[in-house]
Amino acid sequence: MCLRRDGSQGFPPPDIALRNWFSSIPDPTIGLVLHGNYMVSYIPVLTLTQEALHSLSKTERGEHASLVRQRQEKLALAFRDRMTGGQSFQGSNIYRKTFYGEVIELAMEFTQGSVEVPGSNPKSPSRYTHKMGGGVKEAGQKLCRFVDPHGLLDSDTGSRWPLVILAFDEAHILTDTPQDTVWTLFSELRRTLRGVIDFPIFSLFLSTAGRFHLFSPEIRSDPSNRITNSYLVPLDPISEISFDDLAFPAREDTVTLDRVVQLDWISHLGRPLFGSHYDALGNNEAELMLFAKQKLLNGKSAIDMDGPGSLACLCVRFALEFNADALSRAVTCTQVERHMRLCVAATTGFERMVTIAGSEPLLAEAASELMRTSTENPVRHLANHSDLNCVDRGRRGELVAAFIIMQARDASLPKSAIGRRWVSVSDFMQALLPSSAYEILQNYLPTCWREGEDKPFGETFADYAMWFNHVIRIEDGKMINAENLWKFITRGAMIMCANNQYGVDIVLPACVTTGNLSHTTVTAILIQVKNAERFECSIDKTLFDAMNPFRVGLFSDGQLPRPVIRVVFALASGEAGVLFPTIRQRNHHYADPFTAFDVWCAGLSPDTFRCIGDDLVPYQVLLERSLQPHDAFDLRETNDPRLDDETRAARGHRRRMMAALTMYQIGHNSIHI
Repeated sequence: MCLRRDGSQGFPPPDIALRNWFSSIPDPTIGLVLHGNYMVSYIPVLTLTQEALHSLSKTERGEHASLVRQRQEKLALAFRDRMTGGQSFQGSNIYRKTFYGEVIELAMEFTQGSVEVPGSNPKSPSRYTHKMGGGVKEAGQKLCRFVDPHGLLDSDTGSRWPLVILAFDEAHILTDTPQDTVWTLFSELRRTLRGVIDFPIFSLFLSTAGRFHLFSPEIRSDPSNRITNSYLVPLDPISEISFDDLAFPAREDTVTLDRVVQLDWISHLGRPLFGSHYDALGNNEAELMLFAKQKLLNGKSAIDMDGPGSLACLCVRFALEFNADALSRAVTCTQVERHMRLCVAATTGFERMVTIAGSEPLLAEAASELMRTSTENPVRHLANHSDLNCVDRGRRGELVAAFIIMQARDASLPKSAIGRRWVSVSDFMQALLPSSAYEILQNYLPTCWREGEDKPFGETFADYAMWFNHVIRIEDGKMINAENLWKFITRGAMIMCANNQYGVDIVLPACVTTGNLSHTTVTAILIQVKNAERFECSIDKTLFDAMNPFRVGLFSDGQLPRPVIRVVFALASGEAGVLFPTIRQRNHHYADPFTAFDVWCAGLSPDTFRCIGDDLVPYQVLLERSLQPHDAFDLRETNDPRLDDETRAARGHRRRMMAALTMYQIGHNSIHI
């Protein structure tokens, strides 16, 4: 049953007559009548389903129907084929419309002839049955006996094998609360469905948009007294969805870099929605990208600078995380409900909820195009966004670094090779560094090298490339090992390391442009980010020593390592510049265990990062924010338009005085001035 509202886009199309009947509410003061109507209406739903299956059993069950599971599967497939065959975005097929039309007609007859009978125990609500005999319970029992006549699939212990599943697609219209009531259509429907709780009939309420949390309200605010009094315990929401089910196999040493950047490859990663859409459209890139953009922006095709769509684009590219306060929670829910953010886990009432930005390179490509057509770089979208205070600030400065890296990646995309999404390592470094620094790097020899690898940077990395358009935040440091690193290239992802990762904060996978992807063909640009002022425009060798590719886990002992690039972002340095360690002036009497090119980038400035350009101010906003534990001292917890700059500054000063000596600003040190 699809209950999608008019005007909303999506597939399958709504069952209009059934939806309108569900949402036709009687006098809101007599919710019991609605419960009675729902209860008797489910008699024809179950009865007509049984009759439809019975007709199938005579003609389509086949000789294998003697085995119950095969019987159930054949009945289900045949019934689904009749209900869905030939439907389109514009409407359902004739069989489906006729079926639900008969359901509504019979339900109206049952409503006229229903009688109220006591529940099965004193705490149970009244039941409604037809005066000719039988109610929801009896209809459910009859349907189950038809599918499994001898109850062979049912069990008294453990999980039950479902015989019938009632699915309500786009069911959020059922959560509407009628005026002057505490119940909803969903709460009354839930009471009705308890009539078949003893049978293997299960109900699924699906929602891809809308107020999904109302399907599992906080227990204390549930309209059912039996739930608030813990007599009944509601189920936790099911948040698991299909992911990578249509993805092409990506086993080691079987795919090339050129293969994993193709549109058909990236569209099949993540939700099957996009892979199936690609299969239906063929190689129509424009149509597929438009579809991805509209899904990301909740139906729109152009980005708003300060709207939730802008935040959605930033989320899918930079794997933004949100704070845990109530305001941030509301922003998070909006992203899940309308902008493709994934809810990994949730408890009843959504008191606890874990959300992430999924690794879906097609969505990231769509977000990249949307940002590009908005004429503003991503960093401006975030720094000027009204919900910036809801976004985790990145205390190491890693979020600022990710924006710099992604901006350099976007700038290094080849304009002549349309559709070639990978970039060469040399082109990326050219887009990242000022021209003078890049020229030095091209002829720069490695800081340390294996025997036979003391060659300039340009020659060493001439055949290396990178493919990433979004960030994956890893939780396990083992994922940056070469045994796993090649997998990130198949998804087009750069890596943001966990807070406790030794020696490195960001890893950019790189590989040779020829041959298949494997642990023997990959290496990385290792980046350590520092936002403390003590890291200045002078090289601290100990940081490079800590970025030993064997110590950080990039290569395993005994593995033949490919050359690596080690970069330090000293973002808080007051002096800007790009430095290279002095190459040792001695004969190389012994071979180093690895070859590495080291670059020290000091200061947040166009003189350090070419790609910053005119975006220095928004970058400074994000860097300054990373140095603060919260936004309270700047009153960023509120978007109250009545707060002028003078009032904000005065109140902020008072708040700083309350946190004596915690920071260096005047307010924290007021009695010492």
